[in-house]
Amino acid sequence: MKTFKLMKIQIIEDETIRNFNLHDGLIINKEDDHQTWILEAFLDGSEAEYFKSLQQSKHDIEVLAVISNEKNDPAGLYAAVHEVKEIGDRVSVLFTAHMRNQRNEYAEELLAYILDNKNISGDELLAEFKHQMQEKPRIKK
Repeated sequence: MKTFKLMKIQIIEDETIRNFNLHDGLIINKEDDHQTWILEAFLDGSEAEYFKSLQQSKHDIEVLAVISNEKNDPAGLYAAVHEVKEIGDRVSVLFTAHMRNQRNEYAEELLAYILDNKNISGDELLAEFKHQMQEKPRIKK
Protein backbone atom coordinates (compact mmCIF):
# COMPACT_ATOMS: atom_id res chain seq x y z
CA MET A 1 0.00 0.00 0.00
CA LYS A 2 1.03 3.57 -0.67
CA THR A 3 -0.33 6.58 1.21
CA PHE A 4 -0.53 10.13 -0.17
CA LYS A 5 -1.75 13.49 1.10
CA LEU A 6 -5.23 14.46 -0.12
CA MET A 7 -5.02 18.15 -1.06
CA LYS A 8 -8.51 18.78 -2.45
CA ILE A 9 -11.74 16.86 -2.88
CA GLN A 10 -14.75 17.65 -5.08
CA ILE A 11 -17.89 15.74 -5.95
CA ILE A 12 -19.49 15.88 -9.39
CA GLU A 13 -23.24 16.41 -9.16
CA ASP A 14 -24.98 16.27 -12.55
CA GLU A 15 -23.51 19.28 -14.39
CA THR A 16 -21.84 20.97 -11.40
CA ILE A 17 -18.86 20.34 -9.17
CA ARG A 18 -19.34 20.64 -5.40
CA ASN A 19 -16.34 21.95 -3.48
CA PHE A 20 -15.53 21.27 0.16
CA ASN A 21 -13.42 22.91 2.84
CA LEU A 22 -10.87 20.13 3.35
CA HIS A 23 -9.08 20.44 6.70
CA ASP A 24 -6.99 17.31 6.24
CA GLY A 25 -7.06 14.12 4.24
CA LEU A 26 -5.25 11.15 2.88
CA ILE A 27 -5.61 8.73 0.00
CA ILE A 28 -4.30 5.18 0.01
CA ASN A 29 -3.60 3.01 -3.01
CA LYS A 30 -4.25 -0.51 -1.72
CA GLU A 31 -2.35 -1.92 -4.72
CA ASP A 32 -4.70 -4.89 -4.82
CA ASP A 33 -6.10 -6.83 -7.78
CA HIS A 34 -9.14 -4.54 -7.92
CA GLN A 35 -7.10 -1.28 -7.99
CA THR A 36 -8.90 -0.06 -4.87
CA TRP A 37 -8.23 3.31 -3.27
CA ILE A 38 -9.27 4.46 0.21
CA LEU A 39 -9.87 8.16 0.85
CA GLU A 40 -10.39 9.89 4.17
CA ALA A 41 -11.47 13.52 4.16
CA PHE A 42 -11.70 15.64 7.31
CA LEU A 43 -14.32 18.31 6.52
CA ASP A 44 -16.58 20.89 8.16
CA GLY A 45 -19.19 19.25 10.40
CA SER A 46 -21.94 21.03 8.45
CA GLU A 47 -21.31 18.49 5.64
CA ALA A 48 -22.21 15.45 7.80
CA GLU A 49 -25.84 15.15 6.65
CA TYR A 50 -24.86 15.46 3.00
CA PHE A 51 -22.42 12.56 3.29
CA LYS A 52 -24.79 10.47 5.39
CA SER A 53 -27.36 10.76 2.62
CA LEU A 54 -24.73 9.68 0.05
CA GLN A 55 -23.82 6.73 2.26
CA GLN A 56 -27.46 5.65 2.56
CA SER A 57 -28.03 5.94 -1.20
CA LYS A 58 -25.43 3.19 -1.76
CA HIS A 59 -24.66 4.61 -5.22
CA ASP A 60 -21.20 5.37 -6.51
CA ILE A 61 -20.39 9.04 -6.87
CA GLU A 62 -17.84 10.77 -9.06
CA VAL A 63 -15.03 12.28 -7.03
CA LEU A 64 -12.18 14.54 -8.11
CA ALA A 65 -9.16 14.25 -5.81
CA VAL A 66 -6.00 16.33 -5.97
CA ILE A 67 -3.17 14.21 -4.60
CA SER A 68 0.14 15.26 -2.99
CA ASN A 69 0.47 18.75 -4.51
CA GLU A 70 -2.18 21.41 -5.15
CA LYS A 71 -0.73 21.94 -8.64
CA ASN A 72 -1.43 18.33 -9.68
CA ASP A 73 -4.35 17.53 -11.97
CA PRO A 74 -7.29 16.01 -10.13
CA ALA A 75 -7.69 12.26 -10.32
CA GLY A 76 -11.19 11.09 -11.20
CA LEU A 77 -12.61 8.28 -9.10
CA TYR A 78 -15.85 6.38 -8.71
CA ALA A 79 -16.40 6.16 -4.97
CA ALA A 80 -18.82 4.98 -2.33
CA VAL A 81 -19.14 6.60 1.09
CA HIS A 82 -18.13 3.86 3.51
CA GLU A 83 -18.32 5.71 6.85
CA VAL A 84 -19.27 9.15 8.19
CA LYS A 85 -18.02 9.97 11.67
CA GLU A 86 -18.64 13.28 13.43
CA ILE A 87 -15.67 14.48 15.48
CA GLY A 88 -16.39 17.69 17.39
CA ASP A 89 -17.31 20.38 14.86
CA ARG A 90 -15.78 18.39 11.99
CA VAL A 91 -16.65 15.20 10.11
CA SER A 92 -14.44 12.39 8.87
CA VAL A 93 -15.67 10.78 5.64
CA LEU A 94 -14.22 7.46 4.52
CA PHE A 95 -14.58 6.43 0.86
CA THR A 96 -13.69 3.30 -1.08
CA ALA A 97 -12.94 4.11 -4.70
CA HIS A 98 -11.60 3.06 -8.09
CA MET A 99 -9.84 5.32 -10.61
CA ARG A 100 -12.18 6.68 -13.28
CA ASN A 101 -9.86 7.18 -16.25
CA GLN A 102 -6.39 8.06 -17.35
CA ARG A 103 -5.31 11.68 -16.99
CA ASN A 104 -4.79 12.40 -20.72
CA GLU A 105 -8.33 11.24 -21.59
CA TYR A 106 -9.61 14.45 -20.05
CA ALA A 107 -7.19 16.57 -22.09
CA GLU A 108 -8.31 14.87 -25.30
CA GLU A 109 -12.00 15.33 -24.43
CA LEU A 110 -11.40 18.99 -23.55
CA LEU A 111 -9.57 19.70 -26.78
CA ALA A 112 -12.34 18.04 -28.83
CA TYR A 113 -14.93 20.08 -26.91
CA ILE A 114 -13.10 23.38 -27.55
CA LEU A 115 -12.66 22.59 -31.24
CA ASP A 116 -16.36 21.68 -31.59
CA ASN A 117 -17.74 24.65 -29.65
CA LYS A 118 -15.44 27.61 -30.29
CA ASN A 119 -14.34 29.13 -33.56
CA ILE A 120 -10.67 29.63 -32.66
CA SER A 121 -7.30 28.35 -33.77
CA GLY A 122 -3.58 28.88 -33.27
CA ASP A 123 -2.53 30.95 -30.26
CA GLU A 124 -6.14 31.53 -29.19
CA LEU A 125 -6.75 27.78 -29.14
CA LEU A 126 -3.63 27.17 -27.07
CA ALA A 127 -4.55 29.94 -24.59
CA GLU A 128 -8.11 28.63 -24.23
CA PHE A 129 -6.89 25.05 -23.76
CA LYS A 130 -4.42 26.09 -21.03
CA HIS A 131 -7.12 28.13 -19.28
CA GLN A 132 -9.64 25.28 -19.39
CA MET A 133 -7.05 22.74 -18.17
CA GLN A 134 -6.59 24.91 -15.08
CA GLU A 135 -10.35 25.35 -14.55
CA LYS A 136 -11.17 21.66 -15.22
CA PRO A 137 -14.78 22.17 -16.37
CA ARG A 138 -17.12 19.18 -16.60
CA ILE A 139 -17.39 18.13 -20.25
CA LYS A 140 -20.73 16.95 -21.58
CA LYS A 141 -20.33 13.84 -23.71
